[in-house]
Amino acid sequence: MGGTHYTITPLSVGTLTIERPQFVWGQGWGTEVLCPVLMFYVEGGGLRVMVDTGCSDPDWATKYHKPFVRRPDEEPARALAAVGVDPAEIDVVVATHLHWDHCYNQELFANARFLVQRRELQYAAAPHPIFANVYEAPVTGMTPPYSRTKFDVLDGDYDLADGFKLVFAPGHAPGMQCPLVSTARGTYYIAGDNAPLYENLEGNRFGRPIPGMIYADLEAYYESFRRMDRLADHVLPGHDMKVLDQARYG
Repeated sequence: MGGTHYTITPLSVGTLTIERPQFVWGQGWGTEVLCPVLMFYVEGGGLRVMVDTGCSDPDWATKYHKPFVRRPDEEPARALAAVGVDPAEIDVVVATHLHWDHCYNQELFANARFLVQRRELQYAAAPHPIFANVYEAPVTGMTPPYSRTKFDVLDGDYDLADGFKLVFAPGHAPGMQCPLVSTARGTYYIAGDNAPLYENLEGNRFGRPIPGMIYADLEAYYESFRRMDRLADHVLPGHDMKVLDQARYG
């Protein structure tokens, strides 16, 4: 992938309680998993990128979505400051998709260019009814958190910079895009909610990976998995506590 090497820093901005089968199809009925809401800071070659921007405050999240808690140090601006990141200095914000827990707080990044897939932006405006709430779509009476963001709209794969590619990866969402990033330790694929847990990647006796139960197109989902396997040396899930075991990747 190019000669530029990047580092990837995962940041937690709070913890959701999720029913395990929602994340890993058919696994762990009746059990729950505590999962971080993650943002990823990617830096290299003079470029500073934020992948996803976190979710709402705990009161809103718990009332309209899932039980959610946030320590004071996980407030987004404080979490960024703790790793030496000034939001005003971020060059690019990548929205992997527009579900509520990935696209709040965009106003922090006042000087950034925002990237989203056209398919995702179109779908988020009028999703299937069962997904309206997760998008905070207008039909719910809510105002989508990205409503004031000026996006640069993409159609498919996009070469952001040397060693940094956005891969169109429909599955969990119809306009999912996943960063593919070159590092000194190989190529990392930030899977977002296509693979929220390492458990998705490990698979079961029927094969691997395992999709989640929220998806737009199952065939597209599996094709995105197959492509992920071809492209990546390493995969970072979108909501796994174990991602935070390492402060930095690359």
